[in-house]
Amino acid sequence: MTSMIERLHDHTLTDLAALAAPHDSGHLARTAELAGRIAEESGLAAGTARCAAYLYHRFGLPDAPHGPAGPDGPVAPSRADAVDFLSRSGVPDALHRDLLTLLDPDPPAAEVPYGAAVLDAERIDAMGAAGLHRTLAGGGPRWHAPAGRHPRPALPELYEALVRTERELLTEPARRLAADRMDLVHRLAADYRAEAELGRHPAEAGPAPTAAPGVSWDPKSGFLHAATGGPAAGPLVRIGYRGTVWLTFDDRDRLLGIDLYDAPAALVAVLPPGQQHRYFWHSTARGAGMAWWADPATCHVWITTAPGLAHHRVVGAADIEVGTRADRPAILRLHVQANR
Repeated sequence: MTSMIERLHDHTLTDLAALAAPHDSGHLARTAELAGRIAEESGLAAGTARCAAYLYHRFGLPDAPHGPAGPDGPVAPSRADAVDFLSRSGVPDALHRDLLTLLDPDPPAAEVPYGAAVLDAERIDAMGAAGLHRTLAGGGPRWHAPAGRHPRPALPELYEALVRTERELLTEPARRLAADRMDLVHRLAADYRAEAELGRHPAEAGPAPTAAPGVSWDPKSGFLHAATGGPAAGPLVRIGYRGTVWLTFDDRDRLLGIDLYDAPAALVAVLPPGQQHRYFWHSTARGAGMAWWADPATCHVWITTAPGLAHHRVVGAADIEVGTRADRPAILRLHVQANR
């Protein structure tokens, strides 16, 4: 027996194909599932959000032909067209009112609960592996195609657009999903820049050695990854939050230390207590590895990665994730969104 969601999926594809409008079966299915997940974590009905995703793709996308062409061009769909679409797909009448609000100009879709879930799902899909492939192949949404340019954006342009889009997400569940997906985007951008720029300036000195084994910092993307090393023991517990970070470097751009301000209590609790006896221009690191300390009174965490004298510092807001195993930190990932 065909389900309501399957009928919505089939009718959306059939209608858009008949109207010669752009459509992508995989993108439709992924967006519907993401909208359901975002809605459920927001306290809304997942099934209604999935219906909303198909309705939005059929009628709500800007500048798409949704009706037969008249003498003055494509005719805008009417509310009756949307009701007919929902009815022939088997969507109960009780859901029509909530769903049709996505198509009303006032308030806009972003201010409607299910509309926010659908719009965020569109953006989140673009951050995943399949979404990146879709965009680079020229099939992505309009919002990250450069104005007046070929629909296939270059990787740096796509990266900047996705970073901006992450800041524009409307719901907290979508922001949590974006944190995982953008980790892939940041790493891809860092690798692309490192490989694309290799050999362009042979007269310049190469990059300074990393502060400690497993530590990498890309100043252009603002992405930092650090692994403490040692044997893995126990499940990985992830602690993620948005906060202020200080990154301290020596005169060779080698990372000396990382300061995390207002760290979550769950992270502070697993770290050895330390005191703020460090001078801000000096690192107290010893040896070749990373060392972590915390001040429980102020929720200030600091990590030393190399001995040396501080020369300059990057300070900014960052998305931060720490992975802990067996009550000790194992992985640190962060993306500095704005620095000075």
